Amino acid sequence: EPTVRAELMEQVPHIAMFCQENRPSIPYAFSKYLLPIVVRYLADQNNQVRKTSQAALLVLLEQELIERYDVETKVCPVLINLTAPDSNDDVKTEAVAIMCKMASMVGKDITERLVLPRFCEMCCDCRMFHVRKVCAANFGDICSVVGQQATEEMLLPRFFQLCSDNVWGVRKACAECFMAVSCATSQEVRRTKLSALFINLISDPSRWVRQAAFQSLGPFISTFANPSSSGQYFKEE
Repeated sequence: EPTVRAELMEQVPHIAMFCQENRPSIPYAFSKYLLPIVVRYLADQNNQVRKTSQAALLVLLEQELIERYDVETKVCPVLINLTAPDSNDDVKTEAVAIMCKMASMVGKDITERLVLPRFCEMCCDCRMFHVRKVCAANFGDICSVVGQQATEEMLLPRFFQLCSDNVWGVRKACAECFMAVSCATSQEVRRTKLSALFINLISDPSRWVRQAAFQSLGPFISTFANPSSSGQYFKEE
């Protein structure tokens, strides 16, 4: 019964906390019994079960209740498998969103090694614009986690593609995260590459894209400020 599985998922973070507090007597209980259920339900046929398992997984990561080894060996492989080309459309879109949200929680190393290659593939998913839109919406967050080198070498070419996507919703998502992407690049890249790209978005045929770009204009300009001479700098709250 799907409602039973969904209800179970809502209780998992509480049980995980109990396992953590009583770890000396039940050291492997969560890793061995509960986590496999959470990741299995990420591909459940029922939408509500999938949603509750996704929420449970994010809470577990946020509360640091999942061991790093388990993230690498049990969570990431399942998410990568769920984003494979032959995966169910809804499941694939949801898995990409989870991968993006968990990046800041698992850190640079795991994100760069395990998440980034598949994320770059998903940015070019020619069949499903929903997947590309999720990638565009979370692009800035991924850039901020992996840092300048990976952003400029691996992510920027994909960002250029997404900014000229044939679906206006994808381009709008790019405009909304433009400042975060800019923050992850060098001044030279901002000046020589991102400026021209931003002008394209401000001149976009879609008024929704133009509107989003104009709302990002001030924040984007602020990334050019030199703190030593202007006394101003951008700080993300």
